[in-house]
Amino acid sequence: MRKWLKKIGTASIFSIVTLMIIAADNAAEKEITAPEGMVYVPAGPFIMGSDIDDPDSSPQHIAETIAFYIDKYEVSNAEYATFDSNYSYNEGDGERAATINWDQANAYAKSIGKRLPTEIEWEKAARGTDGRMLPWGDFYDDSFVIYSKKNTRGQSIAKPASPYGCFDMASSVWEWTADWYQQYPGNTHNMEEYGEKYKVIRGGSTFNNFACFTTFHRYYVHPIDTRAYPIGMRLVKDIE
Repeated sequence: MRKWLKKIGTASIFSIVTLMIIAADNAAEKEITAPEGMVYVPAGPFIMGSDIDDPDSSPQHIAETIAFYIDKYEVSNAEYATFDSNYSYNEGDGERAATINWDQANAYAKSIGKRLPTEIEWEKAARGTDGRMLPWGDFYDDSFVIYSKKNTRGQSIAKPASPYGCFDMASSVWEWTADWYQQYPGNTHNMEEYGEKYKVIRGGSTFNNFACFTTFHRYYVHPIDTRAYPIGMRLVKDIE
């Protein structure tokens, strides 16, 4: 762990200065009120990726987003069932995260005027602008992740949330992004999975190794064949 923290602390001077410049702008935008159940993520750059995770997460670089809203929690079974009459879940599990394939997630998002987050948006919402390793900081604590398949939303992490107020961005269920599994700019590690066959998932799921919970870890899954992975969704809304 110390090795990880040491490397995270060696971000380039450019990265640090860039993020310091936007701090005042972010503070000025705190008064914006997000739609019910969502949080506001301001525009600007942040540190994305990692040089100490799997090779597909490299290189660490500066990415940038426009401002957006993102769900505070993952979409629940009860919420998704209002859209898909064929979707069923066990009694008492209405507040657990829905597990669905990418097409189902995309269709649901469109039906309520939202969309799946890009990979860049997901990572910024989880990581903030300080390059942290986990949504709550640069340290791991088992008490922050409750290992139970009966978790309801907001319980996979006891406390706290991500920098912008999102819960369950580590553990609970994996979360779909809008993006195909592609190389980052400057990545020299070739993988046969790159291309437009697999979608990127983020956040890890209950009982994964904690390395899957990091803000920068990414994995790929076929958008329809999800039998081996519990994958849900956290949606984004554009600011008009």
